[in-house]
Amino acid sequence: MATRRRSVGMAGESVAAHFLERRGGTVLDRNIRIGHDEIDLVASIDDVRIAVEVKTGLGSGTRPWESFDETKEARVRRAARALGIQRVDLIAVELTAAGVVVRWSPGSG
Repeated sequence: MATRRRSVGMAGESVAAHFLERRGGTVLDRNIRIGHDEIDLVASIDDVRIAVEVKTGLGSGTRPWESFDETKEARVRRAARALGIQRVDLIAVELTAAGVVVRWSPGSG
């Protein structure tokens, strides 16, 4: 189960990275660990560095963005601050039989 979840997560991160790149962004790094916290993607858009949390679902049951709760957001923000990054974005990726749906929620400081 953990291997499948990891594979789905990696697929979602790749989709999110390509999504940002198609919009003029540059992915600077992936899966940065700061203590027990992690940032899925560090990207630059319009010369602004952002930390990106990627949530991926298979289109069944819970929507991926629903699992980005206050606790998870606080952990990502803490890791981002440690890197001098003020902005945290969420990209939710749904992988379904009908295709891929991406929802981008640009954040702020």
